[in-house]
Amino acid sequence: MSTSTFLKMKFVAFATLIVCATPQTFEPVDFNITEALLDNGVNISAIPELSDLTTRSLLSGCVTACNSLQLIFGDDQLDAQSESTYSAFVNDYWSAQQREIIPQCVFKPEKPLDVSTAVLVSRLTKCPFAAKSGGHSAVPGGSNIAGGITISFEKLNKIALSSDKKTVSFQPGHTWFDIYSALEKDNVAVIGGRVASVGVGGLTLGGGISYFSSVYGLACDNVESYELVTASGVIITVSQNSFPDLYWALRGGGNNFGIVTQFNVAAIPRAPTMWGGMRTYLSTEFPALIEAYYNLGMNAKKDGKAHQILSFGWGGIEVAQVELEYADPIANASILAEYNGITGAIADQTAVRSLAELTSLLDGPASGAGLRQAFWTWSVKLDKELATITKDIFFEELPAVVDAADILPAVSLQVLTDPILEKTTTRGGNALGLNPQDGPLMNVLVALKWSNSADDDRINEFAAKVKERSIAAAVAKGKSSPYLYMNYASPWQDVVAGYGSANQARLKVISKKYDPTGVFETLQPGYFKLSGAPKATLA
Repeated sequence: MSTSTFLKMKFVAFATLIVCATPQTFEPVDFNITEALLDNGVNISAIPELSDLTTRSLLSGCVTACNSLQLIFGDDQLDAQSESTYSAFVNDYWSAQQREIIPQCVFKPEKPLDVSTAVLVSRLTKCPFAAKSGGHSAVPGGSNIAGGITISFEKLNKIALSSDKKTVSFQPGHTWFDIYSALEKDNVAVIGGRVASVGVGGLTLGGGISYFSSVYGLACDNVESYELVTASGVIITVSQNSFPDLYWALRGGGNNFGIVTQFNVAAIPRAPTMWGGMRTYLSTEFPALIEAYYNLGMNAKKDGKAHQILSFGWGGIEVAQVELEYADPIANASILAEYNGITGAIADQTAVRSLAELTSLLDGPASGAGLRQAFWTWSVKLDKELATITKDIFFEELPAVVDAADILPAVSLQVLTDPILEKTTTRGGNALGLNPQDGPLMNVLVALKWSNSADDDRINEFAAKVKERSIAAAVAKGKSSPYLYMNYASPWQDVVAGYGSANQARLKVISKKYDPTGVFETLQPGYFKLSGAPKATLA
């Protein structure tokens, strides 16, 4: 047997290894990475660079890791820095900050066992890695890594609907547009993102707000099971009945526990079309819009099919945009009567469309692909006065940044409705620390796009100041909340601490149980970890 043939053999024995669910034995104390790779069909003695790793720097470790992955899997699954495919990959990230990050190589696994091998090679060489689903994070390093291995899921792109149309299985190499488009013909959908180009992986692991969340809950609350590559390379199925502690942690715990290679989620019956779109208003309508926003948020139990995002922004003048959806193809649903009664829209895109079409429409104002991006978030008790105060603070502070090149600033108000909060307790609960007794909550997002890196600090300082002043107003009214929505947080926000001290401690225990050496803390350092914000202070 030739060396190359042997290296490409993929045995499944290790992937199906029976493991004990105790902290001491999930990964044995004497775990041997070389033997684990051999079980995956990789004999490191046949790879000279891997066979002698006694002396190396971090850089040389990553060169070794990338060269080894190329030898094991071939050129089709690995992009080196010298290749045009590498440049095209890096330049496809949503935010300019992620495009600036230069990985040593890009690895494109074709099956879960390939991901397992990549994790083990990373451990052996001490080369850090990142994992990219859609690459739509505003956090630098969230799905790309300087000098390390960026694992792209683009070849992990299966979508399957069960024969009874009750479950959809999909791999992380998809955007939500892919998923919705594939399922339309069967009149089903899943609970997922609202922007077409957002990847399925990060959004689901961070919670996941959907157009339909006031009926079905967050995306994470609709996952029935996960296929997960663990730190030791073992591939397991995680559900409420199999590794229930890990199942709880994955529902909002981010990338801290393994690499998900398949989501198995509840399918929901869907008509081919629904109503929705965006309307734009001038400042004269701001009070009426906030009144409608508050009342719809408070009345979600009456009809959970309605969805809203109320945003305030600047385009030379103060404007408001309200994104409205109704889960059926009905333009005049009674729950939306107050919004529909507000006249004077200077633009109105609302119409009956497919779910996929609506996410594509929202992708326009939400995109700005290639620009520099920043998200900041917080949550408070839903309160009409606080909504007005937050909007006013945003515009009061805005003069500090409106002269930045290509600036597109907005503050968006959403509602974590009572039905959403109640659904967080299903399937054994999730890690987010949301209490139905505390709702409804107003979720706030400051979203900023600009082009000049020289403006980075002052733009983030602006967002931080809007946040601090708005939270202070909520504290003064006794309506603050610690919860931070991971998918909207900035690198200077400690998301997991916002889940509450008990949940944070529980997440750390689970992490230690399944990842005793901290692979997903140290070798996958990007995004929101279990102890502290990605960045300590603003520069």
